[in-house]
Amino acid sequence: MGRYKIKVTRIETVPNAQVRITFQIDRGPIAFQVPIVLAVGDFDDTEMIQAARSIMHRMFVELAAQSKRWKLSAKSLRQLSKMSMRPKG
Repeated sequence: MGRYKIKVTRIETVPNAQVRITFQIDRGPIAFQVPIVLAVGDFDDTEMIQAARSIMHRMFVELAAQSKRWKLSAKSLRQLSKMSMRPKG
């Protein structure tokens, strides 16, 4: 598997004195966006991207912890693949 490409694609002001920073995440055929919303007064303009990156990192750490029980071993994946009823071809 290759590395993810992560870039800021949009910075915009939104209602209630907030800024939304949108990250584009790409890896092969997978692509999705992650919007991060910050209060305008919490950070200087030069710190907004760093703060948004940190929030996104924390979000993915929490997501990984929450979905950890979904992880299958290589052996389990092979067993599931062998059980597939779809025709090969």
